[in-house]
Amino acid sequence: MFRSSDPAETEAYLSRQYAEVTVHASPDARTEVVRHTAERFSVEDLRIGCEMSFTADPLNAVCVVVLHAGTIAVRESGLPDEVFGPGEVFLHTAGHRSYTGAISGARYTAALLHPDLLADTLQACDKTVRRPVLFTDRRPATAGAGRQLAATVAFLRDSVLAPPPRPRPPIIDTTCGQLLAAAVLAAFPYTTPGARPAAAPGDATLQRAIAFIEANAHLDITLADIAASIPVSPRAVQYAFARHAGTTPLAYLRGVRLARVHEELASAMPGQSTVTETAARWGFAHPGRFAAAYRDAYGTSPSRTLAARPGRTTPTGPAATVPAPAAGARDGSGAAGGAAGAGSAGDAGGAGGAGGAGGAGGAGSAGRWPGRPPVTHVVRERCLVVTLWSPPDPDRRNGLVQHVQSLLEEHRPDCVVVELPPAAATASAVATVLTLHRHCAARQIPLTVAAGQSETRRLIKAVQPAVPVLAEVAEALAEARGAARG
Repeated sequence: MFRSSDPAETEAYLSRQYAEVTVHASPDARTEVVRHTAERFSVEDLRIGCEMSFTADPLNAVCVVVLHAGTIAVRESGLPDEVFGPGEVFLHTAGHRSYTGAISGARYTAALLHPDLLADTLQACDKTVRRPVLFTDRRPATAGAGRQLAATVAFLRDSVLAPPPRPRPPIIDTTCGQLLAAAVLAAFPYTTPGARPAAAPGDATLQRAIAFIEANAHLDITLADIAASIPVSPRAVQYAFARHAGTTPLAYLRGVRLARVHEELASAMPGQSTVTETAARWGFAHPGRFAAAYRDAYGTSPSRTLAARPGRTTPTGPAATVPAPAAGARDGSGAAGGAAGAGSAGDAGGAGGAGGAGGAGGAGSAGRWPGRPPVTHVVRERCLVVTLWSPPDPDRRNGLVQHVQSLLEEHRPDCVVVELPPAAATASAVATVLTLHRHCAARQIPLTVAAGQSETRRLIKAVQPAVPVLAEVAEALAEARGAARG
C-alpha cells in the first residue's frame, strides 16, 4: 500500500510503478494506492483526494477504470477525449501512446493488463487474428457489457487476488488473467491489423444487435432494422453473428421469441391464455411449425408446458423438477430467457422439463432475485443439473452462487452439471462458473459444463481449462458421472 500527501513523492511512486509521469497537484494532494498483482495483470484501488493533472509516457499496459467517485478526464491520440463521472467504466489508456488527463477527488478501481494477454486470449478463440488488439472507443459497447466488466474486476480483486492464507497456484493467475482479458474484449469495441471491414466492430456489433433484438422482439423487425439501430450494414450484422455467435440474426430473433413464449406458458395462470394465442402474440403464425420448433428447443410440447403452469401438480418421476424461486413482473429490461431448457438433451441424461433459465432483468419480484429467477435445477440419479443465466452484477451473482450452494447442501449430489443457454455466453457467466467450480472442488464434487454453442465452449476452455465443457447435457452428465465414479 502507498499513502502520501506530498506531490513529489506521489510523482516518484507513480513513475516507478507505471510509467514516467509528471504530476501537477495541489500541495495537500493525498494519494492512496492498494495493489493486487498477478502474472500479466493487476487490479488496484486508488484514492486521489485533490485536484491533480498529469502527463504520462506510454504505459505498455491496457488500463480499464471503474470510477466510484469524483471525475477523471483523459486525452490520448486515436481515442476520443472524454470526461467520466461516478459509476462509469472506461478505457483509461490503450497502453501504446502517451496520454494526459486530470483527476478530481476520485476513488476508483483500475485493472491493468499486458497487451499480449489480450492478444493471446483472442487468438485462443480465433487463430487467424493478428496482433495487436486496437481499441476504437473508450466506452463499453453497451451498459450491460460495462457492468459485466466491473463485476469481473470486483470478483478478481475480492475473491481471487485478496491476500490468501497460502500462495495461489500458477494456474489460478493464468485462468483469471484470461477471464479478465475476455471481459475487456467483450466490453470494448476493437479491431486487429488486417481485419475485414465487416468484422472490425467485432463484439460491439453483436452486443448492440442483441440488445436491440431483445428490446424489440415483440415488434415486426427485420435485418435492416437491426442494422440501422447500430448503425452498420446488414452484412456486418450477419458476419458478427456468424463469427461470434454461430447463428444468424433472424435465427437469434426467433430463439428470443421462442424463449418469451416459453416464459409466458410456464407462468400462465389457468384460463389466462392458450398456446395458439401466446404463440401468435410473439409472431408464430403457423401452429405446426411453432410446435416443432418448441419441441426441438425444450424437449416437450407447448401444451404440456402450459398444463404444468403454477397451481398444477408436477408429475413425479425419475427426474423430478424442483421449482425455482418465485418471479415477479417483467419490466422489459431483462435479457431473454435461455433458449434451450435442460430437457433438450434427451432422456439419456437430460433434465427433462427443467426449462431455460430466466433472464436477469425485471423488477418488483418476490423471492431471491429481482425479475425472473436466473437459475432452475433438477436432480437426476444423484446428479444436480443447473440451468444458469448469470446475473450481471456482483450482488445478484453472489445470491445465485449461494443458492446453488444451498442446493448442494440439500441434495448432496455426486456430481454437478451447469448448463449455459445460448444467451449466457458472457464474462459474467464465466466468472460464475469459475466460482461454482471452486466451491464444488472444495467439496470434491465433479462439475462439468454443457454449452451448445461452440463459441461458448471455447470461451470457457480459454478461461478455465480445468472445467470439462461439452455440447449437450447428456454428454456432460456422462462425463460428470464418470469423474464421480473415478
